[in-house]
Amino acid sequence: MQLISKYLNNVRALQFLQLFRFVALLLIGIILSKTSIGISQIGTYETFLLISGASCFFWTGGMLQTMLSLKRENKEDKTESYFNIFLIFTTLSLITALAVFLLQSQIATLVGFSGNRIPYLKILLAYIVLSSPANLVEYIYLIENKPKHIAAYGAIVFTLQIFAVTIPVILTNDLGYGLYGLLLATTVKFAWLAIIILKYSQIKLSGKYMGLFLKLSAPFILSVLIVKGIQYIDSFLVAYKFDEGTYAQFRYGAKEFPLILLPVTALSEAISSRIANNENTTDALESIKRENKRIMHLCIPLAMIAIITSKYLYPLVFNEDFYESALIFNIYCFAAMFRFILPESILVGRRQSRPILAAASINILVNIVLGFVLMNFIGPVGVAVAFVVGNIIEKVVLVSVVKSLYGIGLKQYLDTRIFLYYALLMTVCMVASMI
Repeated sequence: MQLISKYLNNVRALQFLQLFRFVALLLIGIILSKTSIGISQIGTYETFLLISGASCFFWTGGMLQTMLSLKRENKEDKTESYFNIFLIFTTLSLITALAVFLLQSQIATLVGFSGNRIPYLKILLAYIVLSSPANLVEYIYLIENKPKHIAAYGAIVFTLQIFAVTIPVILTNDLGYGLYGLLLATTVKFAWLAIIILKYSQIKLSGKYMGLFLKLSAPFILSVLIVKGIQYIDSFLVAYKFDEGTYAQFRYGAKEFPLILLPVTALSEAISSRIANNENTTDALESIKRENKRIMHLCIPLAMIAIITSKYLYPLVFNEDFYESALIFNIYCFAAMFRFILPESILVGRRQSRPILAAASINILVNIVLGFVLMNFIGPVGVAVAFVVGNIIEKVVLVSVVKSLYGIGLKQYLDTRIFLYYALLMTVCMVASMI
Protein backbone atom coordinates (compact mmCIF):
# COMPACT_ATOMS: atom_id res chain seq x y z
CA MET A 1 0.00 0.00 0.00
CA GLN A 2 2.87 2.38 0.76
CA LEU A 3 4.31 1.70 -2.71
CA ILE A 4 0.95 2.50 -4.31
CA SER A 5 0.62 5.69 -2.26
CA LYS A 6 4.11 6.78 -3.30
CA TYR A 7 3.44 6.18 -7.00
CA LEU A 8 -0.18 7.37 -7.16
CA ASN A 9 -0.18 11.17 -7.11
CA ASN A 10 -3.00 13.33 -8.44
CA VAL A 11 -1.58 13.45 -11.97
CA ARG A 12 -1.27 9.68 -12.27
CA ALA A 13 -4.65 9.08 -10.66
CA LEU A 14 -6.33 11.37 -13.17
CA GLN A 15 -4.41 9.67 -15.99
CA PHE A 16 -5.66 6.31 -14.75
CA LEU A 17 -9.25 7.52 -14.56
CA GLN A 18 -9.14 9.07 -18.04
CA LEU A 19 -7.62 5.92 -19.46
CA PHE A 20 -10.24 3.75 -17.77
CA ARG A 21 -12.99 5.98 -19.19
CA PHE A 22 -11.60 5.56 -22.69
CA VAL A 23 -11.14 1.81 -22.30
CA ALA A 24 -14.75 1.51 -21.14
CA LEU A 25 -16.02 3.38 -24.21
CA LEU A 26 -13.73 1.36 -26.49
CA LEU A 27 -14.78 -2.00 -25.06
CA ILE A 28 -18.44 -1.04 -25.29
CA GLY A 29 -17.92 -0.13 -28.95
CA ILE A 30 -16.11 -3.40 -29.69
CA ILE A 31 -18.75 -5.53 -27.97
CA LEU A 32 -21.63 -3.72 -29.69
CA SER A 33 -19.95 -4.30 -33.06
CA LYS A 34 -19.90 -8.04 -32.33
CA THR A 35 -23.64 -8.21 -31.59
CA SER A 36 -26.35 -8.45 -34.24
CA ILE A 37 -27.85 -4.98 -33.69
CA GLY A 38 -26.16 -3.72 -36.89
CA ILE A 39 -24.09 -0.71 -37.86
CA SER A 40 -27.15 1.55 -38.11
CA GLN A 41 -28.08 0.95 -34.44
CA ILE A 42 -24.44 1.49 -33.45
CA GLY A 43 -24.69 4.80 -35.29
CA THR A 44 -27.80 5.59 -33.23
CA TYR A 45 -25.86 4.84 -30.01
CA GLU A 46 -23.01 7.12 -31.09
CA THR A 47 -25.48 9.86 -32.03
CA PHE A 48 -27.13 9.49 -28.59
CA LEU A 49 -23.74 10.22 -27.02
CA LEU A 50 -23.12 13.05 -29.51
CA ILE A 51 -26.35 14.86 -28.60
CA SER A 52 -25.83 14.48 -24.84
CA GLY A 53 -22.20 15.55 -25.07
CA ALA A 54 -22.74 18.46 -27.45
CA SER A 55 -25.55 19.89 -25.33
CA CYS A 56 -23.49 20.06 -22.12
CA PHE A 57 -19.76 19.98 -22.85
CA PHE A 58 -19.18 23.74 -23.02
CA TRP A 59 -20.67 24.81 -19.70
CA THR A 60 -19.54 21.59 -17.97
CA GLY A 61 -15.94 21.95 -19.20
CA GLY A 62 -15.82 25.69 -18.51
CA MET A 63 -17.01 25.32 -14.94
CA LEU A 64 -14.69 22.41 -14.25
CA GLN A 65 -11.77 24.55 -15.44
CA THR A 66 -12.99 27.30 -13.10
CA MET A 67 -12.86 24.81 -10.22
CA LEU A 68 -9.23 24.04 -11.09
CA SER A 69 -8.36 27.74 -10.97
CA LEU A 70 -9.85 28.26 -7.48
CA LYS A 71 -7.83 27.97 -4.29
CA ARG A 72 -8.98 25.79 -1.38
CA GLU A 73 -7.87 27.86 1.60
CA ASN A 74 -8.36 25.48 4.52
CA LYS A 75 -8.89 21.82 3.75
CA GLU A 76 -9.59 21.02 7.40
CA ASP A 77 -12.94 22.80 7.25
CA LYS A 78 -15.91 21.96 5.08
CA THR A 79 -16.46 24.39 2.26
CA GLU A 80 -19.78 25.68 0.96
CA SER A 81 -18.44 25.76 -2.59
CA TYR A 82 -19.05 22.12 -3.60
CA PHE A 83 -22.73 22.18 -2.64
CA ASN A 84 -23.37 25.41 -4.49
CA ILE A 85 -21.47 24.25 -7.57
CA PHE A 86 -23.52 21.04 -7.45
CA LEU A 87 -26.73 23.11 -7.45
CA ILE A 88 -25.49 25.11 -10.44
CA PHE A 89 -24.63 21.93 -12.39
CA THR A 90 -27.94 20.27 -11.58
CA THR A 91 -29.96 23.36 -12.54
CA LEU A 92 -28.13 23.79 -15.83
CA SER A 93 -28.56 20.06 -16.59
CA LEU A 94 -32.32 20.40 -16.14
CA ILE A 95 -32.37 23.47 -18.39
CA THR A 96 -30.30 21.63 -21.01
CA ALA A 97 -32.63 18.63 -20.96
CA LEU A 98 -35.62 20.95 -21.39
CA ALA A 99 -33.92 22.66 -24.34
CA VAL A 100 -33.24 19.29 -26.03
CA PHE A 101 -36.88 18.32 -25.52
CA LEU A 102 -38.18 21.57 -27.02
CA LEU A 103 -35.72 21.47 -29.94
CA GLN A 104 -36.15 17.76 -30.66
CA SER A 105 -37.29 18.27 -34.26
CA GLN A 106 -34.41 20.59 -35.18
CA ILE A 107 -31.81 18.35 -33.51
CA ALA A 108 -33.18 15.23 -35.21
CA THR A 109 -32.92 16.94 -38.59
CA LEU A 110 -29.37 18.13 -37.85
CA VAL A 111 -28.06 14.66 -37.00
CA GLY A 112 -30.00 12.90 -39.73
CA PHE A 113 -32.72 11.10 -37.74
CA SER A 114 -35.89 10.52 -39.74
CA GLY A 115 -39.37 11.56 -38.65
CA ASN A 116 -38.24 14.70 -36.81
CA ARG A 117 -37.80 12.73 -33.59
CA ILE A 118 -34.88 11.53 -31.47
CA PRO A 119 -34.95 7.81 -30.63
CA TYR A 120 -34.92 6.96 -26.90
CA LEU A 121 -35.65 10.59 -26.03
CA LYS A 122 -36.77 9.93 -22.43
CA ILE A 123 -33.58 8.01 -21.65
CA LEU A 124 -31.53 10.78 -23.28
CA LEU A 125 -33.15 13.51 -21.17
CA ALA A 126 -32.60 11.59 -17.92
CA TYR A 127 -29.00 10.89 -18.92
CA ILE A 128 -28.33 14.59 -19.57
CA VAL A 129 -29.74 15.55 -16.15
CA LEU A 130 -27.52 13.07 -14.27
CA SER A 131 -24.30 12.84 -16.30
CA SER A 132 -23.04 16.44 -16.18
CA PRO A 133 -23.12 16.85 -12.37
CA ALA A 134 -21.47 13.41 -12.04
CA ASN A 135 -18.32 14.88 -13.63
CA LEU A 136 -17.72 16.77 -10.37
CA VAL A 137 -16.62 13.65 -8.50
CA GLU A 138 -13.04 13.38 -9.74
CA TYR A 139 -12.52 17.15 -9.55
CA ILE A 140 -13.59 17.30 -5.91
CA TYR A 141 -11.21 14.44 -5.16
CA LEU A 142 -8.47 16.30 -7.06
CA ILE A 143 -8.96 19.50 -5.07
CA GLU A 144 -9.08 17.49 -1.83
CA ASN A 145 -5.84 15.70 -2.85
CA LYS A 146 -7.34 12.19 -2.81
CA PRO A 147 -5.54 10.33 -5.63
CA LYS A 148 -6.45 6.84 -4.35
CA HIS A 149 -10.12 7.85 -4.29
CA ILE A 150 -9.88 9.07 -7.90
CA ALA A 151 -8.40 5.76 -9.05
CA ALA A 152 -10.90 3.65 -7.11
CA TYR A 153 -13.84 5.69 -8.38
CA GLY A 154 -12.69 5.32 -12.00
CA ALA A 155 -12.16 1.56 -11.72
CA ILE A 156 -15.55 0.92 -10.10
CA VAL A 157 -17.89 3.13 -12.13
CA PHE A 158 -16.41 2.45 -15.56
CA THR A 159 -16.30 -1.30 -14.98
CA LEU A 160 -19.96 -1.03 -14.03
CA GLN A 161 -20.66 0.99 -17.18
CA ILE A 162 -19.12 -1.67 -19.45
CA PHE A 163 -21.31 -4.43 -18.02
CA ALA A 164 -24.44 -2.28 -17.67
CA VAL A 165 -24.43 -1.27 -21.33
CA THR A 166 -23.24 -4.45 -23.04
CA ILE A 167 -24.87 -7.33 -21.16
CA PRO A 168 -28.47 -6.17 -21.82
CA VAL A 169 -27.69 -5.75 -25.54
CA ILE A 170 -26.05 -9.20 -25.74
CA LEU A 171 -29.04 -10.82 -24.03
CA THR A 172 -31.80 -8.99 -25.92
CA ASN A 173 -30.24 -7.61 -29.15
CA ASP A 174 -32.06 -4.39 -28.27
CA LEU A 175 -30.07 -1.13 -28.01
CA GLY A 176 -32.74 0.39 -25.77
CA TYR A 177 -31.89 -1.92 -22.86
CA GLY A 178 -28.22 -0.99 -23.24
CA LEU A 179 -29.12 2.68 -22.94
CA TYR A 180 -31.10 1.90 -19.78
CA GLY A 181 -27.91 0.25 -18.49
CA LEU A 182 -25.94 3.40 -19.32
CA LEU A 183 -28.49 5.42 -17.35
CA LEU A 184 -28.13 3.02 -14.39
CA ALA A 185 -24.34 3.47 -14.35
CA THR A 186 -24.78 7.24 -14.50
CA THR A 187 -27.23 7.12 -11.59
CA VAL A 188 -24.56 5.37 -9.52
CA LYS A 189 -22.08 8.15 -10.37
CA PHE A 190 -24.64 10.77 -9.36
CA ALA A 191 -25.30 8.99 -6.04
CA TRP A 192 -21.53 8.83 -5.43
CA LEU A 193 -21.39 12.59 -5.98
CA ALA A 194 -24.18 13.19 -3.47
CA ILE A 195 -22.26 11.19 -0.85
CA ILE A 196 -19.00 13.13 -1.23
CA ILE A 197 -20.90 16.44 -1.29
CA LEU A 198 -22.23 15.53 2.16
CA LYS A 199 -18.73 14.54 3.27
CA TYR A 200 -16.72 17.53 2.04
CA SER A 201 -19.19 20.40 1.83
CA GLN A 202 -21.47 22.46 4.01
CA ILE A 203 -25.10 22.20 2.90
CA LYS A 204 -25.50 25.94 2.72
CA LEU A 205 -27.08 27.91 -0.11
CA SER A 206 -25.03 30.95 -1.10
CA GLY A 207 -26.37 33.14 -3.87
CA LYS A 208 -23.26 35.32 -3.55
CA TYR A 209 -20.91 32.39 -4.14
CA MET A 210 -22.97 31.06 -7.07
CA GLY A 211 -22.98 34.50 -8.68
CA LEU A 212 -19.20 34.79 -8.29
CA PHE A 213 -18.64 31.30 -9.64
CA LEU A 214 -20.83 31.93 -12.69
CA LYS A 215 -19.00 35.20 -13.34
CA LEU A 216 -15.61 33.51 -13.17
CA SER A 217 -16.86 30.64 -15.32
CA ALA A 218 -18.21 32.75 -18.18
CA PRO A 219 -14.92 33.25 -20.09
CA PHE A 220 -13.92 29.62 -19.54
CA ILE A 221 -17.30 28.42 -20.84
CA LEU A 222 -16.92 30.49 -23.97
CA SER A 223 -13.36 29.21 -24.37
CA VAL A 224 -14.34 25.54 -24.01
CA LEU A 225 -17.28 26.06 -26.38
CA ILE A 226 -14.81 26.96 -29.10
CA VAL A 227 -11.83 24.82 -28.05
CA LYS A 228 -13.69 21.52 -27.66
CA GLY A 229 -16.58 22.42 -29.92
CA ILE A 230 -14.37 21.62 -32.88
CA GLN A 231 -14.75 17.86 -32.40
CA TYR A 232 -18.52 18.16 -32.08
CA ILE A 233 -18.69 20.30 -35.20
CA ASP A 234 -16.71 17.62 -37.05
CA SER A 235 -19.22 15.01 -35.89
CA PHE A 236 -22.22 17.15 -36.84
CA LEU A 237 -20.75 17.81 -40.30
CA VAL A 238 -20.42 14.08 -40.95
CA ALA A 239 -23.81 13.22 -39.36
CA TYR A 240 -25.54 15.84 -41.51
CA LYS A 241 -23.76 14.97 -44.77
CA PHE A 242 -23.71 11.16 -44.56
CA ASP A 243 -25.93 8.29 -43.36
CA GLU A 244 -25.85 6.66 -39.91
CA GLY A 245 -23.54 3.87 -41.08
CA THR A 246 -20.92 6.29 -42.41
CA TYR A 247 -21.26 8.36 -39.26
CA ALA A 248 -20.59 5.26 -37.14
CA GLN A 249 -17.45 4.56 -39.22
CA PHE A 250 -16.27 8.13 -38.67
CA ARG A 251 -16.95 8.07 -34.92
CA TYR A 252 -15.13 4.75 -34.46
CA GLY A 253 -12.12 6.21 -36.25
CA ALA A 254 -12.16 9.78 -34.91
CA LYS A 255 -10.38 8.97 -31.67
CA GLU A 256 -7.05 10.48 -30.69
CA PHE A 257 -4.66 7.87 -29.34
CA PRO A 258 -5.75 7.47 -25.70
CA LEU A 259 -2.30 6.70 -24.31
CA ILE A 260 -1.28 10.18 -25.43
CA LEU A 261 -4.50 12.17 -25.06
CA LEU A 262 -5.59 10.97 -21.63
CA PRO A 263 -2.35 11.19 -19.63
CA VAL A 264 -1.45 14.54 -21.20
CA THR A 265 -4.92 15.95 -20.47
CA ALA A 266 -4.68 14.82 -16.85
CA LEU A 267 -1.18 16.31 -16.60
CA SER A 268 -2.41 19.63 -17.97
CA GLU A 269 -5.28 19.80 -15.47
CA ALA A 270 -3.08 18.96 -12.50
CA ILE A 271 -0.42 21.52 -13.49
CA SER A 272 -3.08 24.22 -14.00
CA SER A 273 -4.26 23.56 -10.44
CA ARG A 274 -0.70 23.89 -9.10
CA ILE A 275 -0.07 27.16 -10.92
CA ALA A 276 -3.44 28.54 -9.72
CA ASN A 277 -2.42 27.78 -6.13
CA ASN A 278 0.71 29.94 -6.55
CA GLU A 279 3.13 27.04 -6.51
CA ASN A 280 6.58 27.70 -7.98
CA THR A 281 6.02 28.22 -11.72
CA THR A 282 9.52 27.04 -12.60
CA ASP A 283 8.91 23.76 -10.75
CA ALA A 284 5.51 23.37 -12.45
CA LEU A 285 7.05 23.91 -15.90
CA GLU A 286 9.79 21.43 -15.13
CA SER A 287 7.10 18.93 -14.08
CA ILE A 288 5.35 19.38 -17.43
CA LYS A 289 8.60 18.87 -19.32
CA ARG A 290 9.69 15.85 -17.29
CA GLU A 291 6.30 14.11 -17.36
CA ASN A 292 5.80 14.90 -21.05
CA LYS A 293 9.13 13.31 -21.89
CA ARG A 294 8.24 10.22 -19.88
CA ILE A 295 4.88 9.89 -21.64
CA MET A 296 6.46 10.37 -25.07
CA HIS A 297 8.97 7.59 -24.50
CA LEU A 298 6.29 5.24 -23.17
CA CYS A 299 3.36 5.96 -25.47
CA ILE A 300 4.49 7.25 -28.87
CA PRO A 301 6.09 3.93 -29.90
CA LEU A 302 2.73 2.30 -29.16
CA ALA A 303 0.98 4.98 -31.22
CA MET A 304 3.29 4.25 -34.16
CA ILE A 305 2.49 0.55 -33.93
CA ALA A 306 -1.23 1.42 -33.82
CA ILE A 307 -0.94 3.53 -36.98
CA ILE A 308 0.88 0.82 -38.94
CA THR A 309 -1.46 -1.99 -37.88
CA SER A 310 -4.83 -0.17 -37.77
CA LYS A 311 -5.95 -1.23 -41.26
CA TYR A 312 -5.59 -4.86 -40.17
CA LEU A 313 -6.91 -4.46 -36.64
CA TYR A 314 -10.09 -2.45 -37.27
CA PRO A 315 -11.87 -5.17 -39.28
CA LEU A 316 -10.62 -7.76 -36.79
CA VAL A 317 -11.44 -5.93 -33.55
CA PHE A 318 -14.75 -4.52 -34.78
CA ASN A 319 -15.97 -5.96 -38.09
CA GLU A 320 -15.50 -5.49 -41.84
CA ASP A 321 -17.92 -2.53 -41.85
CA PHE A 322 -15.29 -0.48 -39.99
CA TYR A 323 -12.33 -0.93 -42.37
CA GLU A 324 -12.73 2.71 -43.52
CA SER A 325 -12.35 3.88 -39.92
CA ALA A 326 -8.64 2.97 -39.88
CA LEU A 327 -7.39 5.91 -41.98
CA ILE A 328 -9.46 8.37 -39.95
CA PHE A 329 -8.01 6.88 -36.76
CA ASN A 330 -4.47 7.26 -38.11
CA ILE A 331 -4.99 10.95 -38.84
CA TYR A 332 -6.43 11.63 -35.37
CA CYS A 333 -3.64 9.54 -33.84
CA PHE A 334 -1.09 11.79 -35.56
CA ALA A 335 -2.95 14.87 -34.28
CA ALA A 336 -2.52 13.61 -30.70
CA MET A 337 1.22 14.39 -31.00
CA PHE A 338 0.47 18.09 -30.64
CA ARG A 339 -1.22 17.53 -27.26
CA PHE A 340 2.26 17.41 -25.75
CA ILE A 341 2.54 21.16 -26.35
CA LEU A 342 0.81 22.56 -23.25
CA PRO A 343 0.82 26.38 -23.19
CA GLU A 344 -2.89 26.33 -22.28
CA SER A 345 -2.17 24.77 -18.86
CA ILE A 346 -0.10 27.86 -18.03
CA LEU A 347 -2.85 30.19 -19.25
CA VAL A 348 -5.61 28.35 -17.35
CA GLY A 349 -3.58 28.47 -14.14
CA ARG A 350 -3.08 32.24 -14.61
CA ARG A 351 -6.81 32.69 -15.44
CA GLN A 352 -5.99 33.95 -18.91
CA SER A 353 -8.91 32.65 -20.96
CA ARG A 354 -8.91 35.28 -23.72
CA PRO A 355 -5.79 34.02 -25.55
CA ILE A 356 -7.19 30.47 -25.42
CA LEU A 357 -10.46 31.75 -26.83
CA ALA A 358 -8.74 33.66 -29.64
CA ALA A 359 -6.55 30.71 -30.66
CA ALA A 360 -9.50 28.33 -30.54
CA SER A 361 -11.56 30.70 -32.70
CA ILE A 362 -8.90 30.51 -35.39
CA ASN A 363 -8.84 26.72 -35.05
CA ILE A 364 -12.59 26.36 -35.40
CA LEU A 365 -12.72 28.66 -38.42
CA VAL A 366 -10.03 26.62 -40.18
CA ASN A 367 -11.76 23.41 -39.15
CA ILE A 368 -15.19 24.37 -40.49
CA VAL A 369 -14.08 25.94 -43.77
CA LEU A 370 -11.37 23.44 -44.65
CA GLY A 371 -13.40 20.47 -43.38
CA PHE A 372 -16.46 21.43 -45.41
CA VAL A 373 -14.38 21.85 -48.57
CA LEU A 374 -12.34 18.66 -48.18
CA MET A 375 -15.38 16.61 -47.16
CA ASN A 376 -16.88 17.14 -50.60
CA PHE A 377 -13.76 15.73 -52.28
CA ILE A 378 -12.46 12.97 -49.98
CA GLY A 379 -15.42 12.32 -47.69
CA PRO A 380 -15.11 12.09 -43.87
CA VAL A 381 -11.31 11.85 -44.18
CA GLY A 382 -11.33 15.53 -45.17
CA VAL A 383 -12.83 16.45 -41.81
CA ALA A 384 -10.00 14.60 -40.04
CA VAL A 385 -7.33 16.40 -42.12
CA ALA A 386 -8.90 19.78 -41.29
CA PHE A 387 -8.83 18.82 -37.59
CA VAL A 388 -5.05 18.30 -37.72
CA VAL A 389 -4.35 21.56 -39.57
CA GLY A 390 -6.52 23.59 -37.19
CA ASN A 391 -4.87 22.10 -34.11
CA ILE A 392 -1.36 22.87 -35.36
CA ILE A 393 -2.28 26.50 -36.01
CA GLU A 394 -3.88 26.81 -32.56
CA LYS A 395 -0.78 25.50 -30.77
CA VAL A 396 1.50 27.89 -32.69
CA VAL A 397 -0.66 30.83 -31.60
CA LEU A 398 -0.77 29.77 -27.92
CA VAL A 399 2.97 29.15 -27.71
CA SER A 400 3.55 32.65 -29.09
CA VAL A 401 1.12 34.19 -26.58
CA VAL A 402 2.76 32.51 -23.56
CA LYS A 403 6.17 33.67 -24.75
CA SER A 404 4.87 37.22 -25.22
CA LEU A 405 2.97 37.50 -21.90
CA TYR A 406 5.30 35.67 -19.51
CA GLY A 407 8.59 35.26 -21.35
CA ILE A 408 8.18 31.47 -21.11
CA GLY A 409 9.59 29.76 -24.17
CA LEU A 410 8.48 26.41 -25.56
CA LYS A 411 11.74 24.71 -24.51
CA GLN A 412 10.94 25.45 -20.84
CA TYR A 413 7.97 23.05 -20.82
CA LEU A 414 8.70 20.72 -23.76
CA ASP A 415 11.77 18.75 -24.80
CA THR A 416 11.64 19.99 -28.40
CA ARG A 417 14.40 17.70 -29.63
CA ILE A 418 12.56 14.57 -28.50
CA PHE A 419 9.24 15.97 -29.77
CA LEU A 420 10.58 16.65 -33.28
CA TYR A 421 12.25 13.25 -33.40
CA TYR A 422 8.98 11.49 -32.61
CA ALA A 423 6.96 13.76 -34.94
CA LEU A 424 9.22 12.68 -37.80
CA LEU A 425 8.81 9.01 -36.93
CA MET A 426 5.02 9.42 -36.72
CA THR A 427 5.03 10.99 -40.18
CA VAL A 428 7.00 8.05 -41.56
CA CYS A 429 4.51 5.64 -40.01
CA MET A 430 1.60 7.56 -41.54
CA VAL A 431 3.14 7.25 -45.00
CA ALA A 432 3.95 3.56 -44.47
CA SER A 433 0.36 2.81 -43.38
CA MET A 434 -0.99 4.08 -46.70
CA ILE A 435 1.25 1.91 -48.87
